[in-house]
Amino acid sequence: MKRREPKIVYYEDILNDDFAGTNIRKKPLPENFKYVHKNPIWFVLSVILYYVFAIPILWVVAKIWTSYRIVGKKKLKKAHFGLKGYFVYGNHTQIMDVAFGPISLSAPRKAFFVCHPDAVNIPLIRPLVMMLGATPLPDSPQLSERFIEAIKYRISHANPVYIFPEAHIWPYCTFIRPFPDNSFTYPASLGSPVVAMCTTYEEHKFFKFRKPRPVIHISNPIYPDMSKPLGERAHLLREAVYEYMVETSSSLDNVEYIRYVKK
Repeated sequence: MKRREPKIVYYEDILNDDFAGTNIRKKPLPENFKYVHKNPIWFVLSVILYYVFAIPILWVVAKIWTSYRIVGKKKLKKAHFGLKGYFVYGNHTQIMDVAFGPISLSAPRKAFFVCHPDAVNIPLIRPLVMMLGATPLPDSPQLSERFIEAIKYRISHANPVYIFPEAHIWPYCTFIRPFPDNSFTYPASLGSPVVAMCTTYEEHKFFKFRKPRPVIHISNPIYPDMSKPLGERAHLLREAVYEYMVETSSSLDNVEYIRYVKK
């Protein structure tokens, strides 16, 4: 069967355009927003939601809906070793990246993921999203300190933290968009290992009429050079992650379902 022609999507700003299509009404986080809940009832409910419902349901949905596969998952065992957590950086090409990646890759450890404040903007489902590992970026100076403390808390409790430095969702994007060093300051300051995660797309072998399936590629752990100044450590981590993503996305038969073209 002949490969389908990709849909053309035009963009203007490669750093800030977003094609998620969620249309969630944007509003700032409340000043009393709580990043870490230590209430025993919250803890029990979050364990039940994460391990009893989220993991099995998302695994089944991912396998049936997208048929995604993982390459190099065993490499995470090197990062798993020890009593502290690690950081995973990936390209952002699906709304469900924050679910399929963290839950599929890091189980049985509970993973947390840094997300846009929009993800917790709906009050009724905010507790559920937080229990699943959401850690929204602070949108005010008052919340920044609390956010950083939450990241440190997760790492010190051996939880992986997932970050999507491209920030905006471009569905089925087959190239890596530029991103700054900012988010690499966390592992650089904590001395934590970093793992690069790159999602590419391939045709289904038998059902070629379906959307391409995602393939998640995992790098070996990358460690910050603690002999360097903080800014340089963060930059070197960013360069290593970006290089892995670009090499992986460009060296494979990365199928274009959507082609992004600059206006």
